[in-house]
Amino acid sequence: MAGDNSFRPGEIVKTSGIYSVVHDDGHGAFEVTCVEGEHFPPTRSGKGARYELKHAATHAHRHSELKGSEARGS
Repeated sequence: MAGDNSFRPGEIVKTSGIYSVVHDDGHGAFEVTCVEGEHFPPTRSGKGARYELKHAATHAHRHSELKGSEARGS
């Protein structure tokens, strides 16, 4: 089921998290981690696949509770 949380290979990841890679034929789905700002990678089949967000998560270097210059916004 495509929708607001469904993306195609080559699109830019807007939300870091765990994504299911779903083929249009419904076979061989699996989960991957994708990071905000990167591109959704191509699949081996080259067509008929989409990424569906399952669980959003803040990347560690951006989380305000973790130590590091990027986390503090500087």
